[in-house]
This record gives sequence, C-alpha cells and structure tokens, in this order.
Amino acid sequence: MLRHYVKIVLVVGLAAFLYLAFASFLVGYSFAVAPGLEFLEVTFGRLWGSRLWAHSVHALAMLVSGIPSAAILSIAMRPHTVAFAALTGFIAAVVALTDPLLRTGALALLDSADYVHMGIDSLKGILILMLLTWLLTKLPSNYAMQRSSRVVTPLAGSGVAEDSLGSASGAPTARRR
Repeated sequence: MLRHYVKIVLVVGLAAFLYLAFASFLVGYSFAVAPGLEFLEVTFGRLWGSRLWAHSVHALAMLVSGIPSAAILSIAMRPHTVAFAALTGFIAAVVALTDPLLRTGALALLDSADYVHMGIDSLKGILILMLLTWLLTKLPSNYAMQRSSRVVTPLAGSGVAEDSLGSASGAPTARRR
C-alpha cells in the first residue's frame, strides 16, 4: 500500500515539475517568437486585438507544455488519470503562485485584476492538463495491462479453440498462457 502512495507522489510530482518547467519556458519563448498580429488590432481595436493575441499565444504555449505531463499521467496513473491530472495541475498552480504571493514587494504591485488574471490562468492550466490527459487515455493501446476487461477477442464465444489455429504460412504460432 505504501508503494502505491509513493508511486502516486513521485509521478504527480514529476508531472507537475515538467508542466511548470515547460510552461515557464514555452510561454516566454512563444511571446518572443510569435508574429505580431496587427490585423487583430485593426479588426478589434488596439486593446482587444492585443488581448486576443496575448491570450491565444499564452493558451497555445500552455497547451503544448502540457503534453509531456499528460503523457506521463495517462500511462502511469490508469484508471484515474483525469483526477490525477487535476491534482497535478492544482499543485503546479499553487507552486507557481507561491513565489509572487509571498514576496512583499510583489504584493504591493498587484491589484484585484492581477489576482483574477492569475486565478483564470491557473484554472486554464488545470483544465488544459485534464483535457490533454483525457485525450491521451482515449488513444488505442497495445499494452495488455492497459486494456479494458471489456475488450473482447474475435474468437471469444465462437467455440473455436485458439490452440487449433495456425498461422497463414503454416509456421507454429505462439501460445498464450
């Protein structure tokens, strides 16, 4: 039982660390290399065009940065992957918000709009990680330990013994035990 909890802590901790590391790198990198979308400012005005550009670049960076963590969680944490993704996203959000909220110099510069923005970004990160993890669990798997017990083999219930079947070339086939 203790091994199970240690596995959960290690996998969730690793996934949260990767999510924070990739998100902090990719958000900064994507703002540096994203093209300026002047047509958004022309279409929606300077303020809304800038906001649409910034939010779309940020959301795309968060989406891409969640892929490695979602892959780890979808493989290692079956069958409760989405719940562990929510926990991972929550831990990553708490760790990301701890630094600015504990610095007294930073608190003087923040107002209520900043708190709302940080809360929405944290919620967005949690939901993106949950969505990616859910999507990765829906991919087909060839691993027997990850298959559902409801998956039925083609010969199940047909009365044909699998041992009596040979390969198309006549070579002996591997038997399951």
